[in-house]
Amino acid sequence: MPDGKAKRLWALPNAELTVPRSLLMHGGTNDLVTVPCPAYLIEHPKGLVLFDTGCHPDVAVDPVAYWGPFAQALQVSYPKELLLDRQIQGLGYKMSDIKYVVVSHLHLDHTGYMHAFPNARFLIMSNELRYGYWPDADRRGAFILNDILPTRNFNWIELDSDFDLFDDGSLCMLKTPGHTPGESSLYVRLPNRKILLVGDTIHLRAQFDTGATMPLDTDPSQAALSIQRCKAIRDMHEATVWITHDPEDWAELPHAPTAIE
Repeated sequence: MPDGKAKRLWALPNAELTVPRSLLMHGGTNDLVTVPCPAYLIEHPKGLVLFDTGCHPDVAVDPVAYWGPFAQALQVSYPKELLLDRQIQGLGYKMSDIKYVVVSHLHLDHTGYMHAFPNARFLIMSNELRYGYWPDADRRGAFILNDILPTRNFNWIELDSDFDLFDDGSLCMLKTPGHTPGESSLYVRLPNRKILLVGDTIHLRAQFDTGATMPLDTDPSQAALSIQRCKAIRDMHEATVWITHDPEDWAELPHAPTAIE
């Protein structure tokens, strides 16, 4: 069985959104919670890999102007020092150093900097691009066409099942649909630990206990199965599950410039 390792991982802070817990999971309270929207940079011997890209830089100027009415329901905090390009440059890299971009899904808080990597290979699960261009009417506010259109001629690789990026077990893109048709997670093997980056497969830790899905999920039954898959990886692989938007996870795990190895 392949036993490769990525060298290190950095969690890159980006915008923060303040929303009711009930927006993030069925059964959640109406209490407000502030959630991070990070990207993750991973160093591998075959090149730098970025998992998700955070929010568009124009959101730091005027969220409603760029995101439209959907942003009126959100409280957005996005200091310009947290723009993705500044984060990556702060680690000593150029944007052009990114060779691979893994997109968990195409919601607006994950796609804002896709335009900045025209020479990278983009990996995404099947049905996500088509859905991003033409989502169901009641989901359209969560997708920003202007995030997607600049990437139309990029090097997209659509996958219909789990994919080992470098055939060494170090980075495995996992199919975890339900939140969106092509939602995916990224399993990262590092020298000293294993981390599962779940994108929006899970939003809050409480979903592990309750199995509750999220109101914006396109297929709740698939979403529930994907939550169970992440839970099994946590328990049986002894992996750390990093729930992207969970503030407790964000508080407990290191952020850039500190790397995780």
